[in-house]
Amino acid sequence: MIKKFDHVGMVVEKTEEVVSLFSNLFGFKISESLTFPEEGFRSTLISKEGVTLELLEPIGQEGVIQKFVEKHGWGLHHISIQVDDIELEMKSLKTKGVQMVNDEPQVVKGTSNKSTFIHPRSIKGIMIELIRRGQP
Repeated sequence: MIKKFDHVGMVVEKTEEVVSLFSNLFGFKISESLTFPEEGFRSTLISKEGVTLELLEPIGQEGVIQKFVEKHGWGLHHISIQVDDIELEMKSLKTKGVQMVNDEPQVVKGTSNKSTFIHPRSIKGIMIELIRRGQP
């Protein structure tokens, strides 16, 4: 079951500049920062009063985020929806013909979260992440 909207992911060129801008303009603060060198990106969550943005910065010339930049440029990457049972949601969506990026949810390295993405071609070009937070 869907619990709530979780965050919006944005691809940025320089995380520090965006953090500074959003901090000065809106009061956002860093709530989490993780680097995924094997996938070629850094993820920084910034939050204020229940609103969370994920800043995705490519590191190096390879990786999924750099490929996204080459194809789509900087800006909106995905919308994340928090669910309480990610496997059940995936199964339900698959029975409706929705294509997932992965067959199984992935554990988010360095956390107890699991996530998966709905392939954009299944929902009119929009990347949707399903995330289950804080459970093994």
